[in-house]
Amino acid sequence: MLNNYKLDAEDEKIISELDNLCGVIQNKEILKDMILYIKLKQNNELNLGNYNILIRNNSSYNLLSDLIKICSKIFLKYNIIENDRICYLDKILNSRNDNPLDKIIGLDDSIIVINDRKLKINYSDELDRLSKIINQLKNKVFIFEDTNFCEGEVDGELGNLYSFRMTIDKISLDDKIMYCRKKLDEYNIRYEKIDIKDYVNVPFWVLKNMITKLLIECKIKDLDFVDKQILKNIKEFYSTNRIIKKNQKSSKKHEEKKATEELNELIGLNEVKKQIDTIVNYVKINKEKGQMPSLHMCFTGNPGTGKTSVARIIGKIFNEENILNRSGDFVEIHGRDLVDKFVGWTAQKVHNIVESAIGGVLFIDEAYSLVSDRRGSFEDEAIATLIKEMEDHRNEICIILAGYTEEMKKLIQLNPGFESRIQFTVHFPDYSCEELLKIFKVMCKKEKYKLSDSCEELLMNDFNIAKYEDNFGNGRYVRNLFEKIKFEQANRIAHSNTNAINTITKRDVENTISKIKHNENKKVRIGFYN
Repeated sequence: MLNNYKLDAEDEKIISELDNLCGVIQNKEILKDMILYIKLKQNNELNLGNYNILIRNNSSYNLLSDLIKICSKIFLKYNIIENDRICYLDKILNSRNDNPLDKIIGLDDSIIVINDRKLKINYSDELDRLSKIINQLKNKVFIFEDTNFCEGEVDGELGNLYSFRMTIDKISLDDKIMYCRKKLDEYNIRYEKIDIKDYVNVPFWVLKNMITKLLIECKIKDLDFVDKQILKNIKEFYSTNRIIKKNQKSSKKHEEKKATEELNELIGLNEVKKQIDTIVNYVKINKEKGQMPSLHMCFTGNPGTGKTSVARIIGKIFNEENILNRSGDFVEIHGRDLVDKFVGWTAQKVHNIVESAIGGVLFIDEAYSLVSDRRGSFEDEAIATLIKEMEDHRNEICIILAGYTEEMKKLIQLNPGFESRIQFTVHFPDYSCEELLKIFKVMCKKEKYKLSDSCEELLMNDFNIAKYEDNFGNGRYVRNLFEKIKFEQANRIAHSNTNAINTITKRDVENTISKIKHNENKKVRIGFYN
């Protein structure tokens, strides 16, 4: 009877398919147990209920379907299911008003995949109904995908609705090395182990393309050994720095400024520039050692001090220095943009926003707005999910939290998870009056305006007063003042015969400042006036 409970050659072959997948190989023993349990149950020797599976998915790559397909081969072999068709329940809904559980009864598919975050299912409310559906449909297997920001929460909610638990891990550097070496070994292509480690240090979706190209080149050129130069050439081919052809590169360098030049040309911010330079050097050296640090940062300071501008430039620097392996977007949001209005929606929204900025910079302004006095709030869910995403994509994205200094300190202190993930904190000081004037003059130069005599003195006096007012906006204040002066100048020219349409006069500046002060005084008047 013991022989009845051994895995046969077909079983072993199915299980071995995990070897070709990253992040799932740890499920081999679980698949073996599943097969043995099926045999025991079919012989009426053990009955734990059903064959349903809870899969904890920690990866951002689409490995779930690959793992489920392998499981379906086992179920099909032992006649647990009628076909190998898989239904991802969230993909067949026409609108958010659909009740996903109503769709299950009429499905011909044998494997039903349910993700509570995608479907907005509250398991505690639907548990009895879901249990009845599972008991009614004995010829189907239910897969529960757990992507919840709090691991173990779904396990506790589902209780006895599943019999097996699997995991999909985040693809590590070791996984990528294993994947690359297996592909090369499969085709008897030799290599140096030390060269492979550097070659695979890219996002997994890029690596798969790189391996395909490498194998094609080896076969076409009849190569049985790949050296460091071949690997380097292919990696550079897929690098985002290869935007243009070689014969265009030299002219491109002259046409575009380097990101470090853009940073150095910013007015003021001398300490910030030094700190960014130190950060970049630190990251580059550690990456060369194979010890890539987290790229996440915290920017503190008042509005208009250049935080957004520097964040944009950091994304360009990381791209130019090949720290981030592809040129992602610069995504700028407000802290409140991470919060959605219904239970279960916030975590998915955070995930989607982070995914949209992979390879680039996600700049979260006024991040302290996520602080809430109520435990279990949507803000808490947003923070917990953001912290998880910061860890999952620590080498693929730079997430920058920005806001007022004291408020940001409170946010970090209230959520210790941020402290271990935020590698760098950069403080942006207020601009001096001289720096504010330089900013104003740069704006004039860009739009081809000229300042007449005495304008600079008027502007300096105004900046010196405005700097000490509440909620002073630094660069933003200068921008708003410049725009108002342009309106005043245009109105003056329209009522005169002058041809000096690009000149800003003392009168333009005086009238604009006077109107601003007049409007501010009107806002604060309280009581009755004659």
